[in-house]
Amino acid sequence: MVEPVGTKASSDLRHGMNSVRDGVARSIGRRSMDETGGGRPEHRMGGLVEAWLELAIRTCYIPEGVAQARAVLVAALERLATALTAVPFDATPGYRIGFDLVSARINSPQALGGAVTLLGQQLIPRLGIEHPKAFARLTALLGQLVTGFTEALCGIALAGAEDIGRAERSAWREQQQMLNRQLQQAQLCERLTGLPNRASLANRLAELLAGAPGDGRLGVCLVNLDRFKTVNGSLGRDRGDQLLGAVALRLRRLAYRQGHFLAHLGADEFVLVVERTTGIDDLAKVADQALHALSEPFGLGGHNLLVSASAGIVERAATGANPVELLRAADITMRWAKTDCRGQWTAFDPGRYEGELRRHKLTAAMPEALDRGEFVLVYQPLIRLDDRRIIGAEALARWRHPDHGTISPARFIPLAEHTGLIGPLGLYLLEQACGQAAAWHRRGHAEFVISVNLAVAQLRTTGLATAIAAILDRTGLPANQLQLEITESALAGTGDGSLETLHAIAGQGIRLAIDDFGTGYSCLAYLADLPIHALKLAPGFLDGFDGATTRHLNKTILPALIKLSHDLGLTVTAEGIETAVQADTLTNLGCDLGQGFYLGRPTAIGNITRMLNKFR
Repeated sequence: MVEPVGTKASSDLRHGMNSVRDGVARSIGRRSMDETGGGRPEHRMGGLVEAWLELAIRTCYIPEGVAQARAVLVAALERLATALTAVPFDATPGYRIGFDLVSARINSPQALGGAVTLLGQQLIPRLGIEHPKAFARLTALLGQLVTGFTEALCGIALAGAEDIGRAERSAWREQQQMLNRQLQQAQLCERLTGLPNRASLANRLAELLAGAPGDGRLGVCLVNLDRFKTVNGSLGRDRGDQLLGAVALRLRRLAYRQGHFLAHLGADEFVLVVERTTGIDDLAKVADQALHALSEPFGLGGHNLLVSASAGIVERAATGANPVELLRAADITMRWAKTDCRGQWTAFDPGRYEGELRRHKLTAAMPEALDRGEFVLVYQPLIRLDDRRIIGAEALARWRHPDHGTISPARFIPLAEHTGLIGPLGLYLLEQACGQAAAWHRRGHAEFVISVNLAVAQLRTTGLATAIAAILDRTGLPANQLQLEITESALAGTGDGSLETLHAIAGQGIRLAIDDFGTGYSCLAYLADLPIHALKLAPGFLDGFDGATTRHLNKTILPALIKLSHDLGLTVTAEGIETAVQADTLTNLGCDLGQGFYLGRPTAIGNITRMLNKFR
């Protein structure tokens, strides 16, 4: 793994690191000032030597003594520091270091695994190196160290193979397997940034949760860059990788200063683990600091990149928690932050999560519910206001769930639209409604109109007009007795084929009505150009007519809307009529049809039949 001698950046790295290596050489040969009350930056490497030596003494039998072992470790650190700053870079010194450790009897699997973890986490921060490639170089050096260590052990084993008995060979295999497990744990780092990866993070969380006191708490902050794919797409993957390295460097400095564990989950996701928290405010502070650290521009390849990030934070008691749930909650919360407002953090909300979980379960259950016929219709009367006769009904969907009872369309229609099930579900309900209306026609109610809601997503599906024509053919319902209701949002654009579909539907003789007119765009210019036959006015237009509210402006707007609609040849239906005063007022204003609880609630087929028979 050799890097070419580079230009000014490589020269700056080489000259800038000479002073680091000189300081290392002076400081690592003597004991850390931390042990004598000091702690100045130039003595930090001494502390690393002593930590490594303590690990070696604890895990190995060293016949040559402590002084000799310290000398070996000092030499190893000098080699690593030199190799990290060498131009061109060469990772092979790591192989020799691994070999020398085995020669010095620092040769247990625990010693190797602990050394790799210790060096991976502390060497670069203690050296003060702030180059984006430093962690990738250190990863390569530690990989060569592991290889040299392993091959040295194998050489020793082969040299004494003839003298090893069956039992000793079995013991060696167990030791080798344990060594492999230790190596796997030691090498759980993300390649690009050298940070612990997802598996390392899970292990660390498991350790913290297992060792936490009964009242202990901890938190997780998951940071995700906003629009990172745009950087890769516009500047290339190399620049994207450089950006991730620079982001990792800033977050590592934050984690190192405050003692937090930092992991890179891959792509553009990073996690900070905060121990011994006292509440969500601790996590909020960490999230603010992380987002602020990433808000300064990144200078990469002549570009000053402004990067924002979103974060999800989770804080809870250690008792009963587990790593998988913590990370899942953090991931969900981070996605909330991106949905709500990018560039901010969001805290985990159990109520919101439970709501999403319920919606997910309903979504998963919908296909089988459709197959089992759990989706049914109720019918709300459409009343002609001048004589108060029923002239039709609106078909309203309900989900008769075996466990949750009746579920309103406000809950399941958006889920069906999101998953694409709205197509088959909408046609299924439409066929039910048309079949029932045809049955009323056969019983002598030839003018009965059935009104069915058409979702925006349905209107944008291919072949809708043909499918509706097939339903009318199968059920025998005359096309002019079917009214399809669409919302104003379906009329917002005409570039998705919706307008063509509307004309194809209207061309069959089917009536089209704009539902809840006045709650959306309410663009009157559309009304003259679209194949619309009716307006259904939103209930809000009735406020102010019964003295219960103060929206007196409606007393001017509503008569004007009714007159304008009639001038355009449109039928007007008022929705949400709940009082006799409202019904009488609309009648006097010339409104054609009415619908609402005062005139009739959504009801079963039999009740509609009785209302129809009453006016034979």
